[in-house]
Amino acid sequence: MDCHSSFVVRHFLLLLFGAFSFSNVPQLHAAERVPWTSSRVHGSPEPPSPYRVERAFPKLTFAAPIEAAVIPGTDRLVIVQQRGKLVSIPNDEACEKAEPFADLKQFEPEAFESYSIAFHPQFAQNRFAFVWINLDLHGKPTREEGTRIVRFRVTEENPPRLDLASGQTIFTWLGGGHNGGTIRFGPDGMLYISTGDASVPDPPDMFATGQDLSDVLSSVLRIDVDRADVDRADAGTAYAVPQDNPFLATPGARGEVWAYGFRNPWRMSFDKMTGALWVGDVGWELWEMIDRVERGGNYGWSITEGGRQDVRPDRPRGPTPILPPVAVHSHEEAASITGGEVYYGKKLPELTGAYLYGDWQLGTFWSLREGEPPRELCRSTLLPTGFGIAPDGELLICDQGGGGLWRLARNPDAGQPAQFPRKLSETGLFSDAEKQTPVRGVVPYAVNAERWADHATGERWVAMPGSENVSVAKKELGVMSKGRWVFPAGTVLAKTYSLETESGNGAARRRVETQMLHFDGEQWGAYSYRWNDAQSDAELVPARGAEATFEIKDAAAPGGVRRQPWRYFSRAECLRCHNLWDNFAPGFFPLQLDRTTAEVNQLDLLSELGLAAGRAMPPKTRPDAKLAPPNGAAGDLELRARSYLHTNCSTCHRAGGGGSVPSVMNIEAPLTDAKLVGLKPVQGDLGLPEGRVIAAGDTFRSVLLYRMATAGRGHMPYLGSKLVDDRGVLLIRDWIAAMPSEENVSPATRLQRDAEQASLAKLKSGNGTQLDALLGTHSGALSVALAILDGSLAGDLRPPAIARGSALADPLGGDLFERFLPEEQRRNVLGPDLQPDALLAKKGDAAHGKQIFAALCAACHRAGGDGIDFGPELTHIAAKYERRALLEQILQPPKIIEAPWQLTTVTLKNGESLSGFIAARTGADFTLKLPGGATRAIAGADLDKTTTARVSLMPEGLFQGLTAEEAADLLEFVSALK
Repeated sequence: MDCHSSFVVRHFLLLLFGAFSFSNVPQLHAAERVPWTSSRVHGSPEPPSPYRVERAFPKLTFAAPIEAAVIPGTDRLVIVQQRGKLVSIPNDEACEKAEPFADLKQFEPEAFESYSIAFHPQFAQNRFAFVWINLDLHGKPTREEGTRIVRFRVTEENPPRLDLASGQTIFTWLGGGHNGGTIRFGPDGMLYISTGDASVPDPPDMFATGQDLSDVLSSVLRIDVDRADVDRADAGTAYAVPQDNPFLATPGARGEVWAYGFRNPWRMSFDKMTGALWVGDVGWELWEMIDRVERGGNYGWSITEGGRQDVRPDRPRGPTPILPPVAVHSHEEAASITGGEVYYGKKLPELTGAYLYGDWQLGTFWSLREGEPPRELCRSTLLPTGFGIAPDGELLICDQGGGGLWRLARNPDAGQPAQFPRKLSETGLFSDAEKQTPVRGVVPYAVNAERWADHATGERWVAMPGSENVSVAKKELGVMSKGRWVFPAGTVLAKTYSLETESGNGAARRRVETQMLHFDGEQWGAYSYRWNDAQSDAELVPARGAEATFEIKDAAAPGGVRRQPWRYFSRAECLRCHNLWDNFAPGFFPLQLDRTTAEVNQLDLLSELGLAAGRAMPPKTRPDAKLAPPNGAAGDLELRARSYLHTNCSTCHRAGGGGSVPSVMNIEAPLTDAKLVGLKPVQGDLGLPEGRVIAAGDTFRSVLLYRMATAGRGHMPYLGSKLVDDRGVLLIRDWIAAMPSEENVSPATRLQRDAEQASLAKLKSGNGTQLDALLGTHSGALSVALAILDGSLAGDLRPPAIARGSALADPLGGDLFERFLPEEQRRNVLGPDLQPDALLAKKGDAAHGKQIFAALCAACHRAGGDGIDFGPELTHIAAKYERRALLEQILQPPKIIEAPWQLTTVTLKNGESLSGFIAARTGADFTLKLPGGATRAIAGADLDKTTTARVSLMPEGLFQGLTAEEAADLLEFVSALK
């Protein structure tokens, strides 16, 4: 590099990092990279895992192995390979060649995949093997009879093979996205089959089959393959339905169903000693489940995901209660569970009787005993798609990534102390931690779109050991696409956050936290260091995270001082955002790094140094994708708004990323595919009329905008910040307002919108008579809060708007305004950890409780002549339930649901769907009471389908947004309704 180029690079870095002195800027040369040799970031702060994985059959590699099974009576294993070529091997570690067992395409040319094999309990007599076959979908989402269980005979030659000419299809069902994946004979001799919901990931359970027993999806099935059922309507089938199956007498139910409510029960197995049936069920957005399956059990999908988050609570429920999983793993620690086996081997006797399983994406393995939490055994680079038990009883792990078979072994490093740096100065990143001077080889960088971090600003560095380079993945790895960047082992990305203790005064900046990502060659770890008061160094934050509060002088804050909370996130919380769906490093990728300053492009420079890999992107990235500073002048309004959503929201709200709504907010997807504009919110409309995630041109119906503007329950982003981003709210507001307006709304909604817009204009002009009317609706309250925020409601009307808005009894309204009050005037709400006994001990004010009832409850209930006649009449409710029982009903609304208040959903022959309560019935005709109190006469002749479910329409968490006094007042009022 010539002298001029070197000057340009240094000048470029100075412009990027003007806070540093010249001596702090590394001397970079594109043709000569300075190696980083001082890293002391190794391992993790936790002690080494007790186990590790080691290769079994080291001379053999398979094509995406999924399952290993012993041929009964032999020491020979059959390996099921995903694309339908099955092979067999002897149980000999020195084996160098696998023998063909079956090519399923020779039996069925449309065979596309195979997932499982099961040998008949009487194999010695009949030589039967049952094989799972998926037919090619030819690009379509589903195929009728696309999944099949086929019975073959196994030849007696050596080595044995499937006799393809003997194949007989035993059972078929709809093939699709989630097929399930296992067949097993139980100790009762019956064949059990795990089936999925046949859906793609989004929308969840698109066939609404999870709780529907009229088909065989989302279930564990149980059939008798030794007896044809001549009593069936389709007599002549090659199996029978056992007479002790649980739903034979349930009208409309498929008798084959043994248990139901699964999303994608990928692997299942029986405990050979106890007969217990274990299932690993692949979760949706937040949780992965391990179930111990019972006869007739309902495991919740798609009402709930693992009993931890609602998914589709509005849907009818099955006939049996929802059972909790034995264990759940959040997407902080798992991504796609692979059910395992109960261990009875001899090499690891301490694990005898434990259920061993893993995660397909993260390569983590656990053991589980009933009544105990899961125990992490080890982490690995494997992609475990399935397991098997070798003839000697040892567990085998099928690795889809490398194509090998593996086993668990004790880790010789177990028990050794961790050597991970406990101080930032010990990491080897900085020659002077106090001054944040990086060592040679540690390179600063900047991003195009900064995320909102509660007023903090960040400085960033990247370091890779020696002269190791970033490369581009040539193939997919599970859900990680080709085209992604692959980082060398030892890579560290660091970011220091600083806060101004006096807003607007850069000289008053103090460092708060340095966050660090470390790739050890197998896993990414996320760590935080908390800066001390002297600003000389930072200490490693415990795994659980920590909290702090800083006092900030801010003339714009109520009272001139802002007491700012700060969350040092736990390591698990950090990995909620730094996950495999965004390649773990969402801030270090081409769209963020591609920026030009002082005639030098940062991405090109980093790529020349080997610290980046050019403009390579995953294949589905739209070609015009780019990022711009959300609060800058560059880029049009839509680009800046979408850049904001990408940076602040897309780590969860992307395909598979953990968000509980199907919206896709990462910039790589075009807006037409983002499921944002015009989409109905699946987590509630928050009282906005005909609410949408984004209602084009209609800010007062946009739930996304409300969630950004509120400081209360439902605030977004959920992780990464605690405070409302005023500039971000106004940016998204302006973007929505600039969209061409939707006109497909009801006349009533259009009338309400126009009236509120007219009232807001009058309010801004100084007419205070409009204030209370606007605050009376959630959409009106949102418009007033936005006017306070942007300064268009100023002068004498601003204080009363804040005072009256924050005093609203309805927390959905009040939470929009309370942050404008001085801190000492704000409400101290109960939140999720309220204590029922403490609440019951408080004496409430029934008169004020009546006002809260009118705001929260009267939209569905009548009491003493007030309210809407939809839900149960509450005028005499206290005569039926004593005070504690009333509180329990409020805190746990689904616990007791009497027959008249079970939700009825009807589908008419014209395709219209309605939900409500049956108010009256005459023969096949009935009257349906609808939300809002209206009624609808339903003629039996117009009905296509009717379902009734024990589901409560009362919202959970009703008290979380109330103060203890407000909750006591409401309880006092309800307790007096005798």
